[in-house]
Amino acid sequence: MFQVSVPPISIFATIICLTLPFLPPILSLQSAVNVWPKPRLVSWPKPLARSLSTNFTINSPYHQNLQPAISRYLRLFRTEHHHPLITPSVNVSTSSPPLQTLSIDISDPAAPLQHGVNETYSLSISEEGETANLTAETAWGAMRGLETFSQLVWGNPSVVPVGLYIWDAPLFAHRGVMLDTSRNYYGVEDILRTIEAMSANKLNVFHWHVTDSHSFPLMVPSEPELAAKGAYGPDMIYSPSDVAKIVQFGLEHGVRVLPEIDSPGKLFISKFLEFPHHS
Repeated sequence: MFQVSVPPISIFATIICLTLPFLPPILSLQSAVNVWPKPRLVSWPKPLARSLSTNFTINSPYHQNLQPAISRYLRLFRTEHHHPLITPSVNVSTSSPPLQTLSIDISDPAAPLQHGVNETYSLSISEEGETANLTAETAWGAMRGLETFSQLVWGNPSVVPVGLYIWDAPLFAHRGVMLDTSRNYYGVEDILRTIEAMSANKLNVFHWHVTDSHSFPLMVPSEPELAAKGAYGPDMIYSPSDVAKIVQFGLEHGVRVLPEIDSPGKLFISKFLEFPHHS
Protein backbone atom coordinates (compact mmCIF):
# COMPACT_ATOMS: atom_id res chain seq x y z
CA MET A 1 0.00 0.00 0.00
CA PHE A 2 1.88 3.04 -1.20
CA GLN A 3 1.64 6.00 -3.50
CA VAL A 4 3.93 6.31 -6.50
CA SER A 5 4.68 9.93 -7.43
CA VAL A 6 6.78 9.14 -10.49
CA PRO A 7 4.91 8.61 -13.80
CA PRO A 8 4.84 4.99 -14.95
CA ILE A 9 7.11 5.37 -17.97
CA SER A 10 9.57 2.60 -17.17
CA ILE A 11 8.31 0.71 -20.22
CA PHE A 12 9.57 3.52 -22.45
CA ALA A 13 12.91 3.67 -20.63
CA THR A 14 13.26 -0.09 -21.14
CA ILE A 15 12.62 0.29 -24.87
CA ILE A 16 15.28 2.98 -25.10
CA CYS A 17 17.82 0.85 -23.20
CA LEU A 18 17.18 -2.12 -25.46
CA THR A 19 17.81 0.00 -28.55
CA LEU A 20 21.10 1.51 -27.32
CA PRO A 21 23.28 -1.27 -28.84
CA PHE A 22 21.85 -0.41 -32.25
CA LEU A 23 22.48 3.34 -32.03
CA PRO A 24 25.99 3.51 -33.61
CA PRO A 25 24.90 2.33 -37.08
CA ILE A 26 21.79 4.46 -36.83
CA LEU A 27 23.71 7.57 -35.81
CA SER A 28 26.16 7.06 -38.65
CA LEU A 29 23.34 7.85 -41.07
CA GLN A 30 23.61 11.55 -40.36
CA SER A 31 21.50 12.62 -43.32
CA ALA A 32 18.64 10.23 -42.57
CA VAL A 33 15.24 11.37 -41.37
CA ASN A 34 14.78 9.72 -37.99
CA VAL A 35 11.16 9.57 -36.90
CA TRP A 36 9.81 7.39 -34.09
CA PRO A 37 8.07 5.03 -34.68
CA LYS A 38 9.55 4.48 -38.12
CA PRO A 39 7.05 5.48 -40.84
CA ARG A 40 6.02 2.99 -43.51
CA LEU A 41 7.39 5.17 -46.31
CA VAL A 42 9.92 8.01 -46.27
CA SER A 43 11.13 9.67 -49.47
CA TRP A 44 13.83 12.32 -49.14
CA PRO A 45 15.98 12.16 -52.28
CA LYS A 46 18.19 15.12 -51.42
CA PRO A 47 19.30 16.18 -47.90
CA LEU A 48 17.81 19.66 -48.05
CA ALA A 49 16.30 21.82 -45.34
CA ARG A 50 15.14 25.35 -44.80
CA SER A 51 14.17 27.55 -41.91
CA LEU A 52 10.86 27.46 -40.11
CA SER A 53 9.17 30.83 -39.81
CA THR A 54 9.04 32.36 -36.33
CA ASN A 55 5.37 33.03 -37.14
CA PHE A 56 4.70 29.48 -38.29
CA THR A 57 0.99 28.58 -38.27
CA ILE A 58 -1.19 25.50 -38.73
CA ASN A 59 -4.42 25.63 -40.74
CA SER A 60 -7.01 22.89 -40.34
CA PRO A 61 -10.75 22.29 -40.28
CA TYR A 62 -12.24 22.72 -36.82
CA HIS A 63 -12.26 19.63 -34.62
CA GLN A 64 -12.98 19.75 -30.89
CA ASN A 65 -10.07 17.51 -29.92
CA LEU A 66 -7.66 18.43 -32.70
CA GLN A 67 -7.59 22.15 -31.87
CA PRO A 68 -5.89 21.66 -28.46
CA ALA A 69 -3.38 19.35 -30.15
CA ILE A 70 -2.61 22.01 -32.76
CA SER A 71 -2.05 24.63 -30.06
CA ARG A 72 0.19 22.23 -28.16
CA TYR A 73 2.33 21.41 -31.19
CA LEU A 74 2.60 25.06 -32.23
CA ARG A 75 4.10 25.87 -28.83
CA LEU A 76 6.48 22.96 -29.28
CA PHE A 77 7.58 24.02 -32.78
CA ARG A 78 8.24 27.58 -31.65
CA THR A 79 9.97 26.95 -28.33
CA GLU A 80 11.63 23.52 -28.13
CA HIS A 81 14.61 24.09 -30.50
CA HIS A 82 15.64 20.46 -30.34
CA HIS A 83 19.30 19.70 -31.11
CA PRO A 84 19.97 16.14 -32.33
CA LEU A 85 22.83 14.17 -30.82
CA ILE A 86 24.46 14.35 -34.25
CA THR A 87 23.45 17.28 -36.43
CA PRO A 88 22.07 16.02 -39.76
CA SER A 89 24.34 16.62 -42.74
CA VAL A 90 21.97 18.72 -44.82
CA ASN A 91 22.14 21.75 -47.04
CA VAL A 92 20.12 24.51 -45.41
CA SER A 93 18.80 26.89 -48.04
CA THR A 94 19.49 30.55 -47.46
CA SER A 95 17.61 31.71 -50.56
CA SER A 96 14.25 29.96 -50.08
CA PRO A 97 11.69 31.72 -47.88
CA PRO A 98 10.95 30.19 -44.46
CA LEU A 99 8.21 27.60 -44.21
CA GLN A 100 5.17 29.54 -43.03
CA THR A 101 2.27 27.11 -42.75
CA LEU A 102 1.27 23.50 -42.25
CA SER A 103 -2.07 22.88 -43.96
CA ILE A 104 -4.13 19.95 -42.65
CA ASP A 105 -6.81 18.24 -44.72
CA ILE A 106 -9.09 15.63 -43.10
CA SER A 107 -11.40 13.38 -45.12
CA ASP A 108 -13.64 12.21 -42.25
CA PRO A 109 -13.51 14.69 -39.35
CA ALA A 110 -16.53 13.07 -37.65
CA ALA A 111 -14.83 9.68 -37.17
CA PRO A 112 -14.79 8.83 -33.43
CA LEU A 113 -11.73 7.55 -31.61
CA GLN A 114 -12.50 3.83 -31.46
CA HIS A 115 -10.84 0.51 -32.17
CA GLY A 116 -9.86 0.26 -35.81
CA VAL A 117 -10.19 3.97 -36.58
CA ASN A 118 -8.16 5.01 -39.61
CA GLU A 119 -4.93 6.70 -38.45
CA THR A 120 -3.32 6.93 -41.89
CA TYR A 121 -1.65 10.20 -42.85
CA SER A 122 0.73 11.62 -45.43
CA LEU A 123 3.08 14.57 -44.99
CA SER A 124 4.57 16.52 -47.88
CA ILE A 125 7.11 19.34 -47.49
CA SER A 126 8.15 20.68 -50.88
CA GLU A 127 11.41 22.42 -51.71
CA GLU A 128 9.54 25.49 -52.91
CA GLY A 129 6.52 27.30 -51.57
CA GLU A 130 5.65 28.38 -48.07
CA THR A 131 3.18 25.61 -47.15
CA ALA A 132 3.60 21.99 -46.08
CA ASN A 133 0.65 19.62 -46.44
CA LEU A 134 -0.63 17.03 -43.99
CA THR A 135 -3.45 14.83 -45.28
CA ALA A 136 -5.29 12.36 -43.05
CA GLU A 137 -8.45 10.29 -43.12
CA THR A 138 -9.37 11.31 -39.56
CA ALA A 139 -8.40 13.82 -36.88
CA TRP A 140 -6.58 11.01 -35.08
CA GLY A 141 -4.39 10.39 -38.12
CA ALA A 142 -3.72 14.13 -38.26
CA MET A 143 -2.46 13.96 -34.66
CA ARG A 144 0.00 11.23 -35.66
CA GLY A 145 1.16 13.44 -38.53
CA LEU A 146 1.63 16.40 -36.19
CA GLU A 147 3.83 14.26 -33.96
CA THR A 148 5.90 13.26 -36.99
CA PHE A 149 6.27 16.88 -38.10
CA SER A 150 7.37 17.88 -34.58
CA GLN A 151 10.18 15.31 -34.74
CA LEU A 152 11.42 16.74 -38.04
CA VAL A 153 12.01 20.24 -36.66
CA TRP A 154 15.38 20.95 -35.07
CA GLY A 155 17.86 23.70 -34.28
CA ASN A 156 17.79 27.32 -33.17
CA PRO A 157 16.67 28.98 -35.37
CA SER A 158 14.49 26.05 -36.32
CA VAL A 159 14.89 24.25 -39.64
CA VAL A 160 12.88 21.47 -41.27
CA PRO A 161 13.67 18.97 -44.07
CA VAL A 162 12.22 19.84 -47.48
CA GLY A 163 11.68 17.80 -50.61
CA LEU A 164 10.28 15.24 -48.18
CA TYR A 165 7.31 12.89 -48.42
CA ILE A 166 6.13 10.57 -45.62
CA TRP A 167 3.24 8.12 -45.68
CA ASP A 168 2.38 6.21 -42.55
CA ALA A 169 -0.23 3.95 -40.99
CA PRO A 170 0.00 1.89 -37.78
CA LEU A 171 0.86 -1.79 -37.98
CA PHE A 172 -1.48 -2.56 -35.06
CA ALA A 173 -4.92 -1.12 -34.32
CA HIS A 174 -4.40 -1.53 -30.56
CA ARG A 175 -1.18 0.00 -29.23
CA GLY A 176 -1.62 0.36 -25.53
CA VAL A 177 -0.41 0.61 -21.96
CA MET A 178 -2.20 -0.83 -18.94
CA LEU A 179 -1.92 0.89 -15.56
CA ASP A 180 -3.22 -0.70 -12.35
CA THR A 181 -4.12 2.05 -9.87
CA SER A 182 -5.77 -0.39 -7.48
CA ARG A 183 -2.48 -1.96 -6.43
CA ASN A 184 -0.38 1.19 -6.83
CA TYR A 185 -2.02 4.59 -6.72
CA TYR A 186 -0.89 7.22 -9.22
CA GLY A 187 -1.93 10.85 -9.00
CA VAL A 188 -3.88 12.50 -11.80
CA GLU A 189 -0.88 14.51 -13.02
CA ASP A 190 1.20 11.33 -13.26
CA ILE A 191 -1.51 9.71 -15.38
CA LEU A 192 -1.66 12.76 -17.65
CA ARG A 193 2.11 12.67 -18.14
CA THR A 194 1.84 8.98 -19.03
CA ILE A 195 -0.77 9.78 -21.69
CA GLU A 196 1.52 12.50 -23.05
CA ALA A 197 4.36 9.98 -23.35
CA MET A 198 2.01 7.54 -25.09
CA SER A 199 0.99 10.18 -27.62
CA ALA A 200 4.64 10.98 -28.36
CA ASN A 201 5.15 7.28 -29.15
CA LYS A 202 1.90 7.11 -31.17
CA LEU A 203 0.27 4.67 -28.76
CA ASN A 204 -3.51 4.92 -28.73
CA VAL A 205 -5.10 2.95 -25.84
CA PHE A 206 -4.71 3.66 -22.12
CA HIS A 207 -6.20 0.70 -20.26
CA TRP A 208 -6.87 2.11 -16.79
CA HIS A 209 -7.41 -0.71 -14.28
CA VAL A 210 -8.98 1.58 -11.69
CA THR A 211 -10.23 -0.82 -9.02
CA ASP A 212 -9.61 -4.34 -7.76
CA SER A 213 -9.46 -6.32 -4.52
CA HIS A 214 -6.53 -4.23 -3.28
CA SER A 215 -8.28 -0.87 -3.22
CA PHE A 216 -11.25 1.06 -4.58
CA PRO A 217 -9.86 4.55 -5.29
CA LEU A 218 -12.87 5.72 -7.31
CA MET A 219 -15.48 8.05 -5.85
CA VAL A 220 -18.97 6.83 -6.76
CA PRO A 221 -21.43 9.57 -5.72
CA SER A 222 -24.25 7.10 -5.08
CA GLU A 223 -21.99 4.91 -2.90
CA PRO A 224 -19.41 7.22 -1.27
CA GLU A 225 -18.39 4.58 1.29
CA LEU A 226 -16.81 2.43 -1.42
CA ALA A 227 -13.95 4.90 -1.77
CA ALA A 228 -14.04 6.07 1.85
CA LYS A 229 -13.39 2.54 3.11
CA GLY A 230 -11.80 1.02 0.02
CA ALA A 231 -9.11 3.56 -0.94
CA TYR A 232 -5.61 3.53 0.53
CA GLY A 233 -6.24 6.99 1.94
CA PRO A 234 -8.46 10.07 1.56
CA ASP A 235 -5.86 11.68 -0.71
CA MET A 236 -5.76 8.64 -3.00
CA ILE A 237 -9.24 8.88 -4.53
CA TYR A 238 -10.27 9.78 -8.08
CA SER A 239 -13.31 12.06 -8.26
CA PRO A 240 -15.75 12.01 -11.20
CA SER A 241 -14.16 15.24 -12.42
CA ASP A 242 -10.72 13.59 -12.28
CA VAL A 243 -11.95 10.76 -14.49
CA ALA A 244 -13.57 13.19 -16.94
CA LYS A 245 -10.35 15.22 -17.08
CA ILE A 246 -8.24 12.13 -17.84
CA VAL A 247 -10.62 10.89 -20.54
CA GLN A 248 -10.75 14.31 -22.23
CA PHE A 249 -6.97 14.71 -21.98
CA GLY A 250 -6.65 11.36 -23.72
CA LEU A 251 -8.94 12.47 -26.57
CA GLU A 252 -6.85 15.61 -27.08
CA HIS A 253 -3.76 13.39 -27.41
CA GLY A 254 -5.32 10.70 -29.63
CA VAL A 255 -5.37 8.19 -26.76
CA ARG A 256 -8.52 6.24 -25.95
CA VAL A 257 -8.92 5.90 -22.17
CA LEU A 258 -10.61 2.63 -21.14
CA PRO A 259 -11.43 2.65 -17.41
CA GLU A 260 -11.89 -0.86 -16.01
CA ILE A 261 -13.93 -1.02 -12.80
CA ASP A 262 -14.27 -4.32 -10.96
CA SER A 263 -17.62 -4.60 -9.23
CA PRO A 264 -17.83 -4.71 -5.43
CA GLY A 265 -18.96 -8.34 -5.79
CA LYS A 266 -15.32 -9.26 -6.42
CA LEU A 267 -13.69 -6.32 -4.72
CA PHE A 268 -14.91 -6.62 -1.17
CA ILE A 269 -14.92 -10.37 -0.56
CA SER A 270 -13.11 -9.69 2.72
CA LYS A 271 -15.25 -6.65 3.55
CA PHE A 272 -18.82 -7.75 2.90
CA LEU A 273 -19.71 -7.24 6.53
CA GLU A 274 -18.98 -3.54 6.10
CA PHE A 275 -21.53 -3.39 3.25
CA PRO A 276 -24.36 -5.75 4.27
CA HIS A 277 -26.76 -4.29 1.68
CA HIS A 278 -24.36 -5.44 -1.11
CA SER A 279 -23.97 -9.01 0.15
